[in-house]
Amino acid sequence: MDGWHPSGGSRGLAELIDEYGEFLAADLLEFYGVDLRDVFDPVKPLTPLYLLVLIRGLPDDCRFNAERRGGQEFRGWDASRYVAVATVNAVRALQWTYVSAHSKQRPKPPEPFPVPDKPVKVHGPDSFAFMASQQLAAARKEKVEG
Repeated sequence: MDGWHPSGGSRGLAELIDEYGEFLAADLLEFYGVDLRDVFDPVKPLTPLYLLVLIRGLPDDCRFNAERRGGQEFRGWDASRYVAVATVNAVRALQWTYVSAHSKQRPKPPEPFPVPDKPVKVHGPDSFAFMASQQLAAARKEKVEG
């Protein structure tokens, strides 16, 4: 399911709970009325796969997805919010262009509307991404030199 819990089932759910448990607990309760502790209820347990399906269906702007994207500053930022910000920035740029074209002095360019920064993911030397990038760089170097 989208690569963010590749092991699936109990193990995948355990990894998600380890990393994002407090956010998952709040989101599952808010959006589905599901208490994460019900996984351990012997009377009516929730299966790990069912919980993973619910987690996958959480909205883009929920606590869990915000934390996955880099932190709680991403809370509330879904596709429509990014589109709205892009529209505001485009209108500001058009206004600035119009004013610049019709005035003798060039005005200061507009500041873009602030959006949360996505953290840069650094891959360790033993990761697949790091090894692949090293091999690609070596192949490019060989091609240029050869």
